[in-house]
Amino acid sequence: MDIKLLPHQWDALKSQTKYTLLLGGVGSGKTWCGAHWAINKVYSSPDSIGLITANTYSQLQKATLHCLFQELDRLHIPYIYNKQSTLLTIAGVKKFYCLSLDSYNNHRGIEIGEWWGDEVAYNSEESFQVMSGRLRDSRGNLDVLFTTTPKGFNWLHKYFHPDGEKHTAKYSIVSAATYNNRHLPQDYIDALSEQYDEKLIAQELGGEFVNVSTGRIYYAFNRSAHAQEFSQDPRYPIWIGMDFNVNPMTASVGQVIGDVLYIFDEFFLKDSNTPAMCAAITAKYGKNATIVPDSTGNKTTTNSNRSDHKILKDAGFTVKSATNPFRVDRYAAVNGAFSNGKVVISSKCKYTIKDLENVSYKEGTDKPETDDPSLTHISDALGYLIYRTVNPLQNKSRQIRSQLK
Repeated sequence: MDIKLLPHQWDALKSQTKYTLLLGGVGSGKTWCGAHWAINKVYSSPDSIGLITANTYSQLQKATLHCLFQELDRLHIPYIYNKQSTLLTIAGVKKFYCLSLDSYNNHRGIEIGEWWGDEVAYNSEESFQVMSGRLRDSRGNLDVLFTTTPKGFNWLHKYFHPDGEKHTAKYSIVSAATYNNRHLPQDYIDALSEQYDEKLIAQELGGEFVNVSTGRIYYAFNRSAHAQEFSQDPRYPIWIGMDFNVNPMTASVGQVIGDVLYIFDEFFLKDSNTPAMCAAITAKYGKNATIVPDSTGNKTTTNSNRSDHKILKDAGFTVKSATNPFRVDRYAAVNGAFSNGKVVISSKCKYTIKDLENVSYKEGTDKPETDDPSLTHISDALGYLIYRTVNPLQNKSRQIRSQLK
């Protein structure tokens, strides 16, 4: 077989510990390594039923299994995947359950002989404990490979890092940075570096445990550096990021000039709704604006049987509908944009500046603290706009992530 392993992939595949963690930067070849771990089980433990997991079924289908199927096809290894029963059979002998861990309690009844968990940093410690309890099919090697980019100092650090409070000889870690994958195009790495700030570069590219979920969420924003006096430039089109919370309902108004987003105005409407927001924007700027809204507004409504997106379109606005980015990716895009001088805020946008300076993580989570109901909404609106306009990876990161993890 034509298989060329990178050093960190080889180290992970030859590991002799019960639990092996391949902790790598984005694009370091983690999922590809996991695919070959699964293929190897066809020969080393053909009689047991293995397990392949991801965070969601969408991620499982589009990234984890997509990579595995590509390799099986390339190596001319036959396989059958029954999506309804979630059972994958490779070479007519080796079977794997293919499951999502967002519903791990539904999987308590199975028995497995080995487990490959992809992007497990975004799973809970309880899901790890529950699924480890399923690891009792003695026909298998009863070993585990986790492939993931880190997510702060979460439960993975507790078990796999030598200084972790639950670390034992059963756990080993193999680390890899994005640049360790020599097959990646250099412009991909450069684009990632442009998007992320210093902390996210260490985590997302370096594959390092970094504490990114304490204190201020938008830590890269600095009022003296990023808040300036300026006004709308009539030569450039208007972009508006929008959050559909009712009290307040918020919007962030800006223009992309060159490769910089200039936020020159904001809307902060108390006890409001989408038609009222449409009226407020129209009265001030007309209908010649492109709106980047919270994607949940495509399903819900603030006061009628029409969705919020439909209300915006019926009012005459251009609406850029898209799935919301993961919260961590949106935060990274905002911090990266400020770190790299891609966003400037008008000094008159007092609610936006207040949010950027005061929104903090809820202790022990990657979620924002919500004790003050006026906070988080306008910075969310700004985040949607930044992610879709001056985020350099918005068009190609998902494709490359799914193919080269």
